[in-house]
Amino acid sequence: MAKYSEGFKLRIVKEYLGGALGYKLLAEKYGISSKSQIERWVH
Repeated sequence: MAKYSEGFKLRIVKEYLGGALGYKLLAEKYGISSKSQIERWVH
């Protein structure tokens, strides 16, 4: 079972692509332990 749902990942990727917040701030906002996790989702 995945820790994060596809919908959750997509929401964060869209927010990142919108340009408001970077990886680090998004990780802090959503309680994700590492910004590299978000980097992988975006790539």
